[in-house]
Amino acid sequence: MEILKTELNIGLEAPVRILQVSDSHMSTCDERDSAKALEKSAKKTKGFLDLSGGIKQEDNFLEALKLSEDCDALVFTGDVIDCPSDANIEFLESTLEGRKYLYTFGNHDYYTYDSDCGKAEDRDSFLDQFLRFIPGDPTMDSMEVGGLNLVALDDSLAQFSEMQLAFLKAELEKGLPTLLFLHLPFYSDSFADESWKWWESVMSVGAPVEVLEKYGETDPKMKASETTKAVMKLIEESECVKAIFASHLHFKDETEVLGKPQFINEPCFMGSVREIIVK
Repeated sequence: MEILKTELNIGLEAPVRILQVSDSHMSTCDERDSAKALEKSAKKTKGFLDLSGGIKQEDNFLEALKLSEDCDALVFTGDVIDCPSDANIEFLESTLEGRKYLYTFGNHDYYTYDSDCGKAEDRDSFLDQFLRFIPGDPTMDSMEVGGLNLVALDDSLAQFSEMQLAFLKAELEKGLPTLLFLHLPFYSDSFADESWKWWESVMSVGAPVEVLEKYGETDPKMKASETTKAVMKLIEESECVKAIFASHLHFKDETEVLGKPQFINEPCFMGSVREIIVK
């Protein structure tokens, strides 16, 4: 497995090691699913296997979990499953049982093969199934380890809510050095062209209107709401936020956004995770 290594020096008393895992895209369906879902599951599983050189998404995920046992914290930044089938949910529940971790949604965690989409109502309808085994709230959660505050926010719909804004304010008021974990990255020119080439979308939060127009972005949710802009301003102005970690694009990128370093993961289904060492 490829381990992307990131080291941050912020003056902690002792080093903290964090494993970030994202985009495993496990795509299993079974007899409980519709014919349409089974057909799409077979097609997508074949596509992921072709990209990974024949290694199953589940096997890469299990290897990532093994690596996490030597770390102080484990954070999942979305699209851990490709659809919320019973088989995928049960697999997560069985493999994550008894572990301590942060988990934030990606757009595929609640993307159904029957509807071919993932909307706010889909996320809400599947939330209870995830809450059966996730120790926190996958829409907003935090974990303190070694004097460091890890904050995960669900931005899988490319926006932040008023509740998330209030949550982040409260977390930053703790005064601890903070790492922010998201699914979608904040927009940067550094990845825009490649993102458009791959996805025909800027695939990020907070892209300027002129950028959306330049690329002919048709997804209406990509235009930042006032609340989303308020979250971005809070991050930019906070001395507590030391770095941002995201995923979603399926390729890596490192740049500065909102005055903070931002690191974007490669997908776990391709055998990649990120080890973050904070000193």
